[in-house]
Amino acid sequence: MVLVPVNNLPTGPGLNQAAASSQSQARPLIHVVNDALPPMTDDQEDQDQKDVSPHTCRHCSKITIDMRQNSKDGKDDGQIGFTEADVISALKDNCALFSAFRQGAYLVSMTSGPDNPIWVERTLKQPAIVNFFEVDWERLKLGYKMNNRLGEFVLYNVPGQKPHELFGPQPPPNLLPNSELSYSRARKYLRDCSANHTKCREFNLSHMPTRLLEVVTRPNSPNPDEPHLIVRLVSNPPPAPYATLSYCWGGDQPGKTTKRNIGTYSRNIPLDVLPLTIIDALTVTHGVGMKYLWVDALCIIQDSDRDKMNEISNMHLIYRGAFLTVAAGVASTSLDGFLRPRVHDRGYVFNVRVDSPVGKQEGEIRQAIAMPVRSRRDQEMLPLYTRAWTFQEGQLSTRVLAYGNRGMVFCCLESRHTDGGLEEPITTLRSIYDSIGASFKNLDPGNQSLAGVRHPLAWGVIVEAYTSRELTMGDDKLLAVMAIAEEYKRIKEGVGEYLAGLWRGDMLFQLLWAAHRVSDVKTKFKRPERYRAPSWSWASLDGHFRIFLHQGVLDGSIGYKYACELLHAETTLVGGNPLGQVKGGFIRLRGRVKKVVWKRNGTGKHDHGYGWALGDLESDWVKSGEVPGDDRLSWYVDVPDEWPVKRDIVMSCIEVCTYEAPENLMQFAMVQLYDERGGSPNMTQGRGILLVPVEGQPGTYRRVGTMGCKGYLEGDVGFEKKPYWFDEGHSMRQEVVVI
Repeated sequence: MVLVPVNNLPTGPGLNQAAASSQSQARPLIHVVNDALPPMTDDQEDQDQKDVSPHTCRHCSKITIDMRQNSKDGKDDGQIGFTEADVISALKDNCALFSAFRQGAYLVSMTSGPDNPIWVERTLKQPAIVNFFEVDWERLKLGYKMNNRLGEFVLYNVPGQKPHELFGPQPPPNLLPNSELSYSRARKYLRDCSANHTKCREFNLSHMPTRLLEVVTRPNSPNPDEPHLIVRLVSNPPPAPYATLSYCWGGDQPGKTTKRNIGTYSRNIPLDVLPLTIIDALTVTHGVGMKYLWVDALCIIQDSDRDKMNEISNMHLIYRGAFLTVAAGVASTSLDGFLRPRVHDRGYVFNVRVDSPVGKQEGEIRQAIAMPVRSRRDQEMLPLYTRAWTFQEGQLSTRVLAYGNRGMVFCCLESRHTDGGLEEPITTLRSIYDSIGASFKNLDPGNQSLAGVRHPLAWGVIVEAYTSRELTMGDDKLLAVMAIAEEYKRIKEGVGEYLAGLWRGDMLFQLLWAAHRVSDVKTKFKRPERYRAPSWSWASLDGHFRIFLHQGVLDGSIGYKYACELLHAETTLVGGNPLGQVKGGFIRLRGRVKKVVWKRNGTGKHDHGYGWALGDLESDWVKSGEVPGDDRLSWYVDVPDEWPVKRDIVMSCIEVCTYEAPENLMQFAMVQLYDERGGSPNMTQGRGILLVPVEGQPGTYRRVGTMGCKGYLEGDVGFEKKPYWFDEGHSMRQEVVVI
């Protein structure tokens, strides 16, 4: 594919030579065109905020992209064929295409002058030309390369013009989510799902919440295209389909329901007291033809602890009973709203040379809409998908209308659709689950990604996904996952009693949770000032946690065995709900216990530290050029900042499990989570819990981390093959109580 210059502008080879020579030129010779460009005026910025139609103008329309099958593609001869004078003229005329390249980049030429060729770079370190090239013939995407970074445009047929098969059947994204086009598509998806999807009908419960918002329109509205909504709070509503709202609070809620205003709200709720996100949700509810909406801030009496606990305990029923969930993915707070025009995603009209249907060698010129492709992370990390309370809402819903950066996505248990355009990626936390056949999704109606995964591995996935999200009030740690725990108990066999975020079934496996030290989630591991769970529960700490995940735990391929016994486990509840908050709890274990010495490095985020068995000398384990400490041990202290640096800390470790190192060590390194020092196929590995004694309570401990160990069984010990760590030296089988 070739980018064809127009009006005798500089050709590709000339620009390639300029770019190559620039790397050998002295830096002062480089002229930054941005310095000579006019600033964007307020009128231009205001216009940008209103217009979502694809941009075209006399400047960017000079570009013609050759997409003929017999044209050269993937080559570096498709540069922007514009001079500095051309670029400055385009930017003075507010050409959106060149403005987009200008943002976050520099427009550069070798020296100042109107006839100098132009290229684009993100930094001044390595000038690079913008190259266009084809990357996907099946679903046409137009790629570009800018300073060795790849980007993409997706090409669509221009609505109203004769379509070309090269651009596929999908219409371009609808950048106006608050439009009849968007609502008509949503109504179509909902009708099809309701009529034809057996899974969705079976998952959807017949449940009516205590209160709902009734949404109707004022009779004889002066503007039918913008109906005036009338909203009131209805208690004990009659059976009818209702929608729920999943959104970020982002602070205290204006207009929330209280004991004082609930009587007034039962007659009418003035829209001017409500935040924009809730108003937008009311608009969507009406737009898709529904009458009722459930919003926690308005349907729960916010200054009544009794009402809050009653409604929170029914959250799984509320979301499973809803006909539809409206997910305000793009809104960071309730004040933001989510129906605004997606002006920053407006496309560009490109001229494209395509193969002629009658075989003309020169082809024919068609127009196409080029839409920039957003990065996967840009879509996955929407505000809604970073909040802990919203985690369960996307999993327990039957149908979801999710409003992201580019517009609306509909998904249910059997289908996914978009409001035009290609589907936005809404999958997250992918890689670690390959070994257990599951990938977790932000929006997964019916929690289907974990449907075929057995307990306790499925719960490990949930814990990791849930704890990756932010929680404003730490005391809500167990409350915010209560609904999904209720659903998990219903669908999974052998889970047993729920104990502060863990299940009695295979509880020893779940005790081996550990801090996710390589997480890209911005969270600090800390122990809260107020008690909220026993130390053996992940809910006792703030942070992102993982549980040992490998299919071999269930299928026997790694010889996974429990090495200790769970003699007793219990918790003391705050209220009457066994899935809710706790004020105490303990477990009693019997197994091999060995004392260790641990020393903190003080090296920041990945401060694993090092150590050895109590009774050994540190000098025995400190060798030149190697990691200090016993190399058979891997340390994962929960909150390293609790401990002084370079001080010997005596702990006890109780052995919980053993297993064999899988043959595929690289794969195992991806999923076994916290043994960075590897192993070999005939090596035994183990996991244990690190404990410190509770002052004044003999035989009672609190958990402070986990530890991995390894070594060879007696018959395999030899030169440079050390014994399995728990088999060496002094260890006692004893009972311990952990609180």
